[in-house]
Amino acid sequence: MARLAVLVKGEVSRLSKYGLFQATLVVTMFWLGAAWFMEEEMLERFVPLIFLLEATMMTILLVGATMFYEKKESTVNSILVSPVTMQEYIAAKVIMNIINSMISVVIISVAIYLMKGITFNYLLLVPAMIMVTIIHTLIGIKIAYMSLNFSSLLANYMVYVFVFLVPPVLAVFNVIRGVVTDFFILLPPEASNIILGAAFREAETWRLLAAWGYMLVLGVLVYRFMVKPGFDNFVMREAGV
Repeated sequence: MARLAVLVKGEVSRLSKYGLFQATLVVTMFWLGAAWFMEEEMLERFVPLIFLLEATMMTILLVGATMFYEKKESTVNSILVSPVTMQEYIAAKVIMNIINSMISVVIISVAIYLMKGITFNYLLLVPAMIMVTIIHTLIGIKIAYMSLNFSSLLANYMVYVFVFLVPPVLAVFNVIRGVVTDFFILLPPEASNIILGAAFREAETWRLLAAWGYMLVLGVLVYRFMVKPGFDNFVMREAGV
């Protein structure tokens, strides 16, 4: 537990040192600026999208950026000669991203209430944000494993955006319609959208349960077959061994 606390502290320090935490606040302020000019009906559809992007795309980007800066600081070399375990290393990143997501939830929720008087079901929103953040932290780690440098990281990130995020977002705004949208639940962002959306509107019980079940299984599979097996190779590669 003591080692995990040190690792989380290091994550916080790194986010602040390289301006990543400040960047997330700027993005949050941008969302709130856009919300200010929206009518209530449109805003009620827009706010879930904000939380979706914060918990998915921002989480992946933050994980990739922190792992890139770890390489610059030779943090990976330290892992080889320290008692830090893989589980602690990954848990620190998960915890840091959960903290960041919760900060976004608080800021956005308070601001939206003060601006428009809109509230949500926070008992559903908070666990959904935590789950989505955990899954996309693991996905972000996997993307970082695949990236040799920051440019390839951004390229892999954009591939994920266009393949997995854009179709569900287009469906939200009715650009894509029909039976094909029923299969979007197999895309992590769409499953995330379903469990997050339940905090804002009534959801079909079977879809909500299916999305939660899918996310739980997906998290286990990504960790077991992507994150865990790739850790040793990642550490050895980045350490130049």
